[in-house]
Amino acid sequence: MKKRITIIGNGFSSLFFIQYLLALQVVPFLNFFYRKVFSPYEITLIGNGEFIYFPAIPEFIVGKKNSRDIRIDIRSFLRRRNIHFIDDQVIDIKDSGRTVVTKNGSYSNDALFVGIGPAFQEDDIAGTREFTYSPCRGPDDMDAFMSALNSLDEGVIYLGFKLNKADGFVAGRGGQMYECACLLDYALKQRGVRDKFEIHLFSPNIEPGEKGAITDRLSERGIILDYGYEPNSFVKEGLQDEDGTLRKADLVLYSAGITGSELVKNSCLPVTKGGQIDVNKFGQVIGLDNVFAAGDCASHESPPQWVPHQAHMAQLRSQAAAKNMRAVLKGENPQQTYRYELSCILNMENDAMWLHMSSDDKPPFWDIFPRRSKILVHLKNFFESAYLFYLKYL
Repeated sequence: MKKRITIIGNGFSSLFFIQYLLALQVVPFLNFFYRKVFSPYEITLIGNGEFIYFPAIPEFIVGKKNSRDIRIDIRSFLRRRNIHFIDDQVIDIKDSGRTVVTKNGSYSNDALFVGIGPAFQEDDIAGTREFTYSPCRGPDDMDAFMSALNSLDEGVIYLGFKLNKADGFVAGRGGQMYECACLLDYALKQRGVRDKFEIHLFSPNIEPGEKGAITDRLSERGIILDYGYEPNSFVKEGLQDEDGTLRKADLVLYSAGITGSELVKNSCLPVTKGGQIDVNKFGQVIGLDNVFAAGDCASHESPPQWVPHQAHMAQLRSQAAAKNMRAVLKGENPQQTYRYELSCILNMENDAMWLHMSSDDKPPFWDIFPRRSKILVHLKNFFESAYLFYLKYL
């Protein structure tokens, strides 16, 4: 009898999990028939059917991307893999992970993978929801930011982020905000109005006076660095300090810290201090048999402090989780762990940097690419195009 696997969510971690759980055959056209007849699994994915390529959202600022470019209907991707798709919202996980409850039904499984993405700590600073835009809320919110930006001929723009470090690692989207700041500088220069705007970058998680390559790039572009700063609240006129001092801003683009969703906090899943699913080094959810999680919804076991939540890290974690799920379904012990790695290209449009750290000190792609070059902008576009082609056609 085939093992029943339920996957919750259709973001990066879930799609990478599917990629590693089901090895791609030599002739893609035959995949569907091979998996239907020979696959040992009966797989169900519950989600909304729309994949959003979040790493490209900052490029809205320079007009290279829009909502249409980064939204992918992944139902055909699932059909080619003989995966049953259910368009629904999960509201509970019960029976130690064996039952998934949605708004319209419930589903039993032999193994469960949770890849639902994060929630954001938007209540940490009053007024975040009402008076800020955020790339983390998705393309519609970024479209609204661009509409507001394009209506300005001059002004003050604040960009910022806050991290959730309760679990000892970086749970937030700081890198995306650095990229937004640099691309905003470039876009305003292209419009010929850069000298009429102030651009600020703030974060309470950066020590005042901190040095480094990213700080250098921001300083070169005349971006005002409000390192160590956190407003008491966001208001219509800008950012307000605890003593009532107002920092005027015409626009605020802000990314709050990452935590677990309401589903994570209210189901049978164990929750860490930071609000995320508690998993071990194998991607297994602590205390629950045959339940795995990866990506922004899940914590790390004893990570280095610099470990991020990002698409590439989700890939490494999902790969380990897929291999370990195959093992436990065969009655074997999980053995596959994952590397800790931060690896991303900071696109500044007229320049780029490869930001990289890893637990084994291995360089990205054997160091065949430069660490700083405009060539990296084209390389980043190639990676993106290749991945989206894979989702659409393979």
